[in-house]
Amino acid sequence: QHSRSQDSKMGASGSRANALAEFDRAHPAFKHFIEVGPGFWNYNTSFYVRKIVNIHTQMSVARLANGNYVSIDAAVLSTEAKAEFDELTANGDKLEACIHTHPFHTLAIPAFHTAYPSTETRRYIGCPRHLAKITEDTTGAKINWSGDFQNPDVLNSFTPDLEMRIPDGCEFVDPQPQKTNHLSNVFVFHPASKTVLCDDTVMYFRETGALLRLIGVKPYSMRFHRSLEGVGLYPTKEAPLQFGAWFRKMLNDWDFEHLVSAHTGPCYSVAKTNLEELLTKTEPLLQTLSERNAEEAKNGCASQADPEKQEMSDPDKCECG
Repeated sequence: QHSRSQDSKMGASGSRANALAEFDRAHPAFKHFIEVGPGFWNYNTSFYVRKIVNIHTQMSVARLANGNYVSIDAAVLSTEAKAEFDELTANGDKLEACIHTHPFHTLAIPAFHTAYPSTETRRYIGCPRHLAKITEDTTGAKINWSGDFQNPDVLNSFTPDLEMRIPDGCEFVDPQPQKTNHLSNVFVFHPASKTVLCDDTVMYFRETGALLRLIGVKPYSMRFHRSLEGVGLYPTKEAPLQFGAWFRKMLNDWDFEHLVSAHTGPCYSVAKTNLEELLTKTEPLLQTLSERNAEEAKNGCASQADPEKQEMSDPDKCECG
């Protein structure tokens, strides 16, 4: 029984109804790649921070109208999960593209490429940071990236089967500081299943362990990434309002029911309602941030630390998936 819960000023209430919809699933026996809606599968698996807190991570698979598939993000595949993925994609033969939507979700890409390498018929598309940082797989073979999401043509590669957008008001190409600025990623909408994928911008906590509960995170609650209040948005008067307006337009434009997020799990059936609540609760904060940034600019100071004075994070400790 799912309860309705209240969260902080950056949180949205939990849902009364948060269950998978009933429909004829293509692979009803799958236990790892869950078909959220027709033609969209999500695999959510463990990812530990400091070997203590399990914040989870994810990858997904979307079926295109031509019968081929696109994988979205990469995660470590268990033997059983890989068997399901292979059954779904005909051992990768129907895998048309592998797209990677969050700059700091990188750790599983090399092994995934080893299993399903980039070819003329299997494109690898990523964020600018992927192209710069992840150049080889676990065997040393080159990853041939065919494009990055800075290019509008790349964002529209799979329209209308997949619609993709990048939030306004925050840094996508080179987020700094690397350890904490994980707000921006590509949002992916699969209309056929009424599902939106987002890794870090929004986090949905289906379950919470003791440590998360200690810091006030409640089960079935939804939040923006914590960097929204700090380094996530540009330190300008316009950026917080641009982010809010972008988010509102996304909600107005896309007809969806489900959200799959990396940290810590999926929200089924009522995601759009919960996101509308989240944005409404957060809009006063965005206005406050805008006013703060304007005042600090007027006084000649910055609300964020000067990137040139930031201590560079250990790149091996920046990744979150």
